[in-house]
Amino acid sequence: MKFLVFIPLLIGLVACNGSKNTPEELVVQEEKQTPVVEASEFDALMERIDAELPNMSRIESLIYSREDGSSVSAVAYLDQNEVITKIEEERIDGKTRTSAKYSYYSNGGVLFATKKASEKIKDKTAYFSEEISFYSPEGKVTTSKERTADFEEYISNEEYREIAAVEHSKEDVMKVLRQEGPYATTFQGFVESGPYHFLIVGENVPANGYTASLSIQEDSPTLRYLRKEGKNALGKELSIQFEKYIDGQGYIMQILKSVALVERR
Repeated sequence: MKFLVFIPLLIGLVACNGSKNTPEELVVQEEKQTPVVEASEFDALMERIDAELPNMSRIESLIYSREDGSSVSAVAYLDQNEVITKIEEERIDGKTRTSAKYSYYSNGGVLFATKKASEKIKDKTAYFSEEISFYSPEGKVTTSKERTADFEEYISNEEYREIAAVEHSKEDVMKVLRQEGPYATTFQGFVESGPYHFLIVGENVPANGYTASLSIQEDSPTLRYLRKEGKNALGKELSIQFEKYIDGQGYIMQILKSVALVERR
């Protein structure tokens, strides 16, 4: 028996329109602007971590998607002591059609900074935002700052200004990396597309749960068991090993390396 799952891919293109201000309006706007926030030692530490990323080992999550167009994926970078130093998370919101990239920076395993680069909409006008928050060793936000631009390619030309404290927890992205909760890898069926066969795994919910598709290269006893059981196997927890393949056009395919049933005692 075959179970068909449709996983849409959404790409949004947003354009922004400029506006003109009178000299009087510009004066008022200048008075309302918050002070410019200068770079700190934490900014320098973030830059050093980013520069070292090519030398670090990495752990990639599955790419999960929902029927409404939402998607999420993550990558964790580990230092020479196998301690997570940075996590990068990418999300698309199926409802708002906007995307966001989150970065979580840690020093010695302790979170000290987060960065969110995203599309925002104000008064029906879209713009690009980059927020950074710094944290105390206890995990409390100490300061937050933001810079904005009409388009992403112009953001580096702008200055950061102080904003109200913004906290970004890494609790959910850790679930993505660990395949837990909404990102659990339970059996959700098979998809056949021409010569290609895919195993579908994800959260065991009636509708709009996160799922991931894995290209089947070789058959295995577990796959044969799942095909035989069909609907009776839906929701069974699976242990997945995979790797990602990127073709010349940038299309990403998740290749199934091994799959096994998880027996809970």
